[in-house]
Amino acid sequence: MSVAKPWYKNYKAIEDWQYLKIKIWSDENLDVEVTEVSFRMSIQQALETIFGRIGVSCYINVLDWNQYHNEGIIKVKQSELTTVWSAFATHQFSIDSKACVLDIVSSSAHLISLVNQ
Repeated sequence: MSVAKPWYKNYKAIEDWQYLKIKIWSDENLDVEVTEVSFRMSIQQALETIFGRIGVSCYINVLDWNQYHNEGIIKVKQSELTTVWSAFATHQFSIDSKACVLDIVSSSAHLISLVNQ
């Protein structure tokens, strides 16, 4: 007697990386130039403030930084996305004595979709 195997569907695996477009946002006009190094330090500070040394161990790669619009694109491991997102959502810092936040403008599993937004 032959047993029929159930039909199954091949699911596409979740992408390994998530790309986030991040903007340094403030209510007041930022008169100082925010460099890529400052952007990287703000990201690390957000992760360390909220999650301590575990947060700093998250792999984040800054792919692009536009110092004129204070926007950048970062690459985050999919498994660490929730940690990074919550750190950015709750962290506040100051630049030139002005309160700032890291605002997540958009998110995608594909880098090409963030390039011209």
